[in-house]
Parts: sequence; structure tokens; C-alpha cells
Amino acid sequence: MDSRERFTATVGDYERARPDYPDALIAALVARAPWRRAVDLGSGTGILSRQLAAAGLDVIGVEPNAAMRLAAERAGGGPRYHAGQAESTGLAVASADLVVGAQAFHWFDLPATVAEIDRVAIARAPAAAIWNVRAEEAGGFAAAYEALLGRFVGRRGPGELANVTIDALARLRPGGERLVFPHAQHLDRDGAHARAWSSSYVAHGVRDHAAFDRALDEVFGAHALDGAVTLRYRTLAYVWSTSP
Repeated sequence: MDSRERFTATVGDYERARPDYPDALIAALVARAPWRRAVDLGSGTGILSRQLAAAGLDVIGVEPNAAMRLAAERAGGGPRYHAGQAESTGLAVASADLVVGAQAFHWFDLPATVAEIDRVAIARAPAAAIWNVRAEEAGGFAAAYEALLGRFVGRRGPGELANVTIDALARLRPGGERLVFPHAQHLDRDGAHARAWSSSYVAHGVRDHAAFDRALDEVFGAHALDGAVTLRYRTLAYVWSTSP
């Protein structure tokens, strides 16, 4: 399946249950954008775009999936959205002083994307690749959920992909900064199910949906406190400067 269409079936769950990004990360990004013009590559339903806009940036989200882009537009919050790809945004030369992408760079052709970022951004502008990675080392629900994914999908979430992609970006643009922030998300039962089914590898990889939902209910019940679980994350970012 074309990676641009993998999330079409998950848009509703993505809107409801994907986490936002730590305030400390948003502050770090905003501080690096003096002209306050940001581009969000693979902006999806606009989670990061809206946070940057709320912090005072003029944001354009670039998203190839029409259903995701429509959801972002419906949510409002200030950003503008543009149909395009990370490797070929269609945006003007030197039109941004910050380029970001969250939960997305592992889908991109990295050399082509880095070249496009250099074209779209002003010289020496910051660029950042960002992931919320479940902190299974924290134990609790996060660890049990990772084990559930391993059982039903045979693979883990974006953590491994994030680190591999960061290493690849560091080879393409050495000298960048690796940032890590703690983050957490509180989910009720419906939210936990929506969070699971928002992942394309769950939506397209789980064969027995009913069995997965039953197993998730068991994990939720074992870890819930007052009807909710806490899903802990490490938010990873690789930040580099565009070419002079």
C-alpha cells in the first residue's frame, strides 16, 4: 500500500487519540524561528501544526493524504494546509525559517526530503524530525501495550524506526542536536482503543480484530486507575541546520 494512503482508514481514531507534543519541545522550536514562519511536513491531522500556531508561528502544514488534510482543516486552530509531499512540497524558495515533521520522517525519502528542506527554508534555518516513542522501559501500561503489539502484529511501534531514521539524518546532516523530552498521555478505555487503531500497522496488520480488542481490554483493566491508564512516552527530536 502507498504510504500516503495508509492512514486514510485511521483518521477518526488519529484525531481522537494521538498525543500532542511536550510544551518544552514547542518552546525550543519556537525559540529557533525568529521570523516565525514554519512548515510542518506530513502534518496529518494537524496536531503539531496547531501547537506551533498556538505558540505564535505562521504555520503551513504539508500533507499528501486528503482525508488527513481535511480533518486538520476542520479542526482549525490557525495553520494553513497544503497538498504536497515532503520530497516535493510545492512551496516557495526560502519561505520558512523552521521546518519540522512529527511521526513522519520514517516514511520519507530522506535525501530528497533534506534537499527540499534546504530549498524551502532560509539558509541555516533549523529543521527537526520528531517522534513520540512509547516508553516501555517505564513499565506499566506502556510495557504491557508493547508486549500486546508484539503478540498481534509481530513488530513494535515507531521507536526502532525513529532511532534508525535519526541515525540516517545524522549521516546526511551531521552535527545536529538530539533532544529527548518526557511526555505522557491519559486514556480512558475508548481512548486506549482509539490510540491502538490509529496506528497503521495495527489497522493493517491485525487479522483478528475482536481478539485484539479483548486482549487490549485485559491490559487496560490490569493497569487502569480511576478508569484511565497513563501511556508514557519519550519524545525524540533530531534538530539540524539547513545548508548555508
